[in-house]
Amino acid sequence: MFDIKLKGLVNLINGNDKGVMTTQINVRDLLEVYKIDNSVNRDINYARLQNISKYIDSYDSNIGIFLPSLVFSFSEDIEGYYNMTTKELRVPSGMKLKVIDGQHRIKGLEYLLRDTKQVDRKEEVLNTTLTAQIYFGLKDDDQKNVFVDINSNAKRVSMSLVTKYDTRDIMRVLVRDIYNLSNALQTAGVEFNKSRIVKPNSVLFFTSARLTSFIAFLLFGKPKINKKNEELVKENYDEILAFLDKFFTVLFDILPSVPGDVRKYTLGHEALQNAIAFYLHKAIILENEKILTWLPEWEFEVEKLGEFDWSTGNHLFQPYMIMSRANTNHQFKAFIDNKYDNLLRVLEEELL
Repeated sequence: MFDIKLKGLVNLINGNDKGVMTTQINVRDLLEVYKIDNSVNRDINYARLQNISKYIDSYDSNIGIFLPSLVFSFSEDIEGYYNMTTKELRVPSGMKLKVIDGQHRIKGLEYLLRDTKQVDRKEEVLNTTLTAQIYFGLKDDDQKNVFVDINSNAKRVSMSLVTKYDTRDIMRVLVRDIYNLSNALQTAGVEFNKSRIVKPNSVLFFTSARLTSFIAFLLFGKPKINKKNEELVKENYDEILAFLDKFFTVLFDILPSVPGDVRKYTLGHEALQNAIAFYLHKAIILENEKILTWLPEWEFEVEKLGEFDWSTGNHLFQPYMIMSRANTNHQFKAFIDNKYDNLLRVLEEELL
């Protein structure tokens, strides 16, 4: 390992004993010199890293990505390491820059590089240059104060740029992101290319439109969201995406292994899917005009669904079902229509 040299002008702050330099550092060097101090930073939330990794991996998309400056503290006396003539900071081999802000972005980069199999793409990421601010002369309390100031006053940028600068339909973005993130949802199956699923041949669980309605019912208790709901999703996007990832993992873990098989189960029908989503909305979602959240132990309510009989022979569903494609090799039981009200009452009477 060799010395790393970073170019930039040091600006003095609060007299002559403290300063800050803005510079550029490539990812390869960054991963060699950073150090996380838990006395300065909050604990790493490892559940966020996959989302951050996916976001960073979209750097070559049409929209691109935005990563705020990483912030570090240089613990040594700057005089022995900064060249006033070349405006260059030398970081010797083995010396570390203490992270004040950006630890999740750095760990997200490591997560991405660990999972990237393409050598050329990995090299492209390693050679990418990021902006960094390096503080000099900060004591431990100063570093904590800088961290608090950054995280108290800065507005957070969503992992998927679902901010006011993104004009795409928020639910379409959410549906695509959660599908790409959720292994459980991918296993259950979502049809993105067609508007309907041909039963009983296909065992896919959702169309993209039905998944959109399911999420809207789950989060807001209705099939389509309004402008206020959209803003709530944008403001809480990362939290909602992480919640949905865990939600679908728990849900499909307690449902039958092929829930979209309508010859055996009732779960593949839109009416019952919406009834389930609305039932869980009432059971676990805590909503008001300014915040969207859920019960701390919401998994318990979802797991109750594992005790229910989802088979086509369940007598509770028979008044609302007919035989579709009767007297053919493709006959199966289906609900009379897509109305969910009666099915919701069935669930509430049995599960509450």
